[in-house]
Amino acid sequence: MNLDLRLLIALLWFPATLVFGQQKLSVSATVVPTYSHTFYNSRFFYPNSAGQIVEPIYMSGKRWAPGYSAGVSVLYNYAPGWSVASGIWYQQLTTRQARQTAAGEGTTTVRNRAIRIPILLNYATSAKRLSPYFSLGFLTDIPMSARVVVVRSGQSTQNLILEANRRPVFNLMLGAGAKYQLNRRYTLMAQPIWTYQLGQLGGANTDNPRFELSLLTQVAYSF
Repeated sequence: MNLDLRLLIALLWFPATLVFGQQKLSVSATVVPTYSHTFYNSRFFYPNSAGQIVEPIYMSGKRWAPGYSAGVSVLYNYAPGWSVASGIWYQQLTTRQARQTAAGEGTTTVRNRAIRIPILLNYATSAKRLSPYFSLGFLTDIPMSARVVVVRSGQSTQNLILEANRRPVFNLMLGAGAKYQLNRRYTLMAQPIWTYQLGQLGGANTDNPRFELSLLTQVAYSF
């Protein structure tokens, strides 16, 4: 069992032990449309060549990237209005830019991917059917290899792999929105959220400051 898998199991074990040992439990489908802002400090990235002639990817300055997260979350209501949540999500963010001038016309598209593990504290201000809803928590990202598509004028399209640094990336999340009780079993929750990337432990020299603006949307089923 490699280090990444052991870390993933450890991050999931405590929240899972907490919620499945209790009764006030909900499971939700989670979708998070996202717009990410990253500042690159003159970085070069080198995709795997796979026998092809490839060019490095140069990024500098501000980059906005649309994307999404999707997965499953588990919520436990431990006191009136209060709940904790965890789960496992898949995240993808897509950055598209023109190729460097010397390389010729075309575009380079980088799809960064990660497994995201949330640990959240939630608060609903009232027991009414419609209630303001707030969240605070940490998100841990386990990076995956990125997909790179290079479109070159007059040449074939290249599909490449950009290997990721496997150290976990830690994020702080704040959210404020509303929850609506559809019926006894189903609840809809929607929150605009702000996420700030704290970075990797021991990875400050390669960190690119990033924040995300997202809409955390969940449909929860209560047991």
